[in-house]
Amino acid sequence: MRHDAKRRLCAALPLILATGWAAPAAAQLLQDAPTVAIPPPPPITTAQSVFARQQEVTVVDRMLPAFSAQGTKIGGFDVFPALAIGPLYTSNIFANNANRHGDVAVVVRPELTVRTSAGPYQLEAFGRGDLRRYASYGSENTEEGLGGVDGSVAIGALSSLSAGASYGSLIEPRYAADSPVDAARPLSYTSLDAFAGATVEGASTRVILRGDLSSLRFRDASRVGGGTLLTRDRDRRRYQGLVRVERSLSPAVSLYGAASANKIDYSLPIAGVGTRDSKGYGIYVGSSFQATSLLRGDVRIGYIRQNFDLAGVRPLSGLGALGTLTFSPTRLWTITARGESSIEDSGVPGSGGYLHRGGSLRADNELRRYLIASIEGGYFRDTYRGIQRRDSLPYADASVTYLSRNHWNARLGYRYLARSCTCSVGVTDFDDHRVSATLTFQI
Repeated sequence: MRHDAKRRLCAALPLILATGWAAPAAAQLLQDAPTVAIPPPPPITTAQSVFARQQEVTVVDRMLPAFSAQGTKIGGFDVFPALAIGPLYTSNIFANNANRHGDVAVVVRPELTVRTSAGPYQLEAFGRGDLRRYASYGSENTEEGLGGVDGSVAIGALSSLSAGASYGSLIEPRYAADSPVDAARPLSYTSLDAFAGATVEGASTRVILRGDLSSLRFRDASRVGGGTLLTRDRDRRRYQGLVRVERSLSPAVSLYGAASANKIDYSLPIAGVGTRDSKGYGIYVGSSFQATSLLRGDVRIGYIRQNFDLAGVRPLSGLGALGTLTFSPTRLWTITARGESSIEDSGVPGSGGYLHRGGSLRADNELRRYLIASIEGGYFRDTYRGIQRRDSLPYADASVTYLSRNHWNARLGYRYLARSCTCSVGVTDFDDHRVSATLTFQI
């Protein structure tokens, strides 16, 4: 149960819903569910936004405050250290049904968050790590690190400027779409991400502006059987800009329009073919609403298009959509449905992007006080442009989390991942069953 990530997602959801921004390459540190739970930062203004949905009814949001880390005060800084540790079993460590092997690893994940604020200013820095040691297959041992800083300053009662950057040395998991079958070790890469934005809000209207930069740099890997595997053809930079204008119709409903544009530059061209660079845009209309005390959501639809520089490669275009609906039939249940249709940039050699469509359904239940059970299932399909490839990607996730008032927690989780590919040689089908137990200590 990723409490901190859920809070960040809620804060960033209006931007995500408006942009359809593609995430960077997969990473264990970013995808696997941590259990650290730190409190949200204090607001930099006491003014109440008409766009804020005041009723927090989800099981996780209601349970969180009593179990968040308390932190330590050092001068003008609030410091939140944490450590998660536990075993992980995977039934298909190489994500390859033709070479299926299971293994057990010990996973250690330290984390540190530091905050400070004064008047209209707020600043936060963080550092996270992930260390994995497998019992049988030492080639899969990995170390990851990610650090960053972001801040904001109020420029009015409800208006602010914000900026941030992060840098990580990360590992691409074996089940990633562009993980080579003949790599002797999981691919490693560095990720630099930065953003700057502004929110200008009046009595019933707000305007959101944002720019993003993402830069990925892969390291060449050793090849099974000897030699070096070139992976730098996955290196790329993505630039994106967004504008969103939103109008409140009532304290429970708002409508918005948004537009985004992006440019993706690959470092190396395809030999004898050309560059995979592309440009794209999206135009959307959407609504953020709270229909009753039981149902709230944010849904947008529009048109998306990505044009590729490769000769003979048709553009990707069509319906762009992203939405979340949260239904709470009782105080013990929260049911969340999500759907998405977006264009993502691709590290798969020969392809500059793919159409990503699918959805998920999640249920959280308060079994007993301090004990939360969660189950989630979903299905996505990725259709690539430039190569003949279509991936079917079902998944399922289940967990039970015990929250202690002493600010530690324990989680038992199960995850099912699979890929069925309609494609050429060099891509593996797989299914993987993962079981993890995690104990998290936080101050």
